[in-house]
Amino acid sequence: MEAKKILIPNKPHLDPIAAIYILGQYGQEQFPGIDTAEIIFYESGEDPSEEERARLEGEGVLMIDVGGGLFDHHQSQGNIKETSASLAATYLGVENNPELNALLSYVREDDLEGLHNRFGDLAYLLKCMHKQNMSSTEVVQTALQVLHLFQTSQLDWHQNVHQEYEAKCKIIRVKHFKRKMKVGIIESDNIQVANYGITADNLSVVIQLRSTGHVMILTNKLHRIDLREIIGAIRKRELELRGYTEPIDPKRLQFEGKNSQLPMWFYHRSLNSFLNGSDALSKTEATKVPFEEIIQFVIYGLTTDESEFCDCAQGGANCPFANYGFSKCAAKRRGEIYES
Repeated sequence: MEAKKILIPNKPHLDPIAAIYILGQYGQEQFPGIDTAEIIFYESGEDPSEEERARLEGEGVLMIDVGGGLFDHHQSQGNIKETSASLAATYLGVENNPELNALLSYVREDDLEGLHNRFGDLAYLLKCMHKQNMSSTEVVQTALQVLHLFQTSQLDWHQNVHQEYEAKCKIIRVKHFKRKMKVGIIESDNIQVANYGITADNLSVVIQLRSTGHVMILTNKLHRIDLREIIGAIRKRELELRGYTEPIDPKRLQFEGKNSQLPMWFYHRSLNSFLNGSDALSKTEATKVPFEEIIQFVIYGLTTDESEFCDCAQGGANCPFANYGFSKCAAKRRGEIYES
């Protein structure tokens, strides 16, 4: 395929950029023109249809990290273990090239596990500059520019973001067996406010509503929160509100990623987050599930305290959560003791 253009997500992160690099370095035979192809950006929250994919490919557009194509790792089933960069390397047969080991590992850790942040990468960057025989003056000037950008961001984080977090975040404390967790509820268009709550205030979960109606559920990876029953419940409610009339088993809705019936919700299992759109997918349709219902699903799914709304021990005729796949409701209906 001759590559005239490369289509990647809007506001691209490291993974698709690394895939472009690998394809440009090793894929010129399979994709003539890849090294000079124009890079364009995809903003929609839904994958292109088969007809649109065929049209794009016919126009020489190579899709990376979108479209369900060769290099879209979001289409993987089960645990997502591949990245767009690793898919590109495997396709080209260079996945075991020694010179790519570090890059592919780094991208995998960054994209799937979110391990790389703050000062850790700058030190290695400086070593690379020295190895390329850059003068000490050039190294220092470059490092100062990077540090200035980083510190400006940190000042914004600790001043503006902190102020917005303190003003807008409502904290709900829940008991989860012997643990106590803090859940933050925020209405803001700034994703950094949610991240601040997790990193600076040790929140277990953040539920954030944007002015567009989009909702994000983010978790603290250190707290090992299980979102699956909550995800199944929210997806079932989404289908109900969209007029789906067939019987719905919430357990079948706990899948990773998204599907054609529920393209507005993405379960990022590696980051343990449930996203209704994102900065990169700004055209994703907003959820129809009211924000208050989402909050109730999250709190009910996390807490092991008795709920005033749940009467499942008496059959569940009035429990608003009884039909949404929560295991504690089923246990109570079976007459089992639920440890709180």
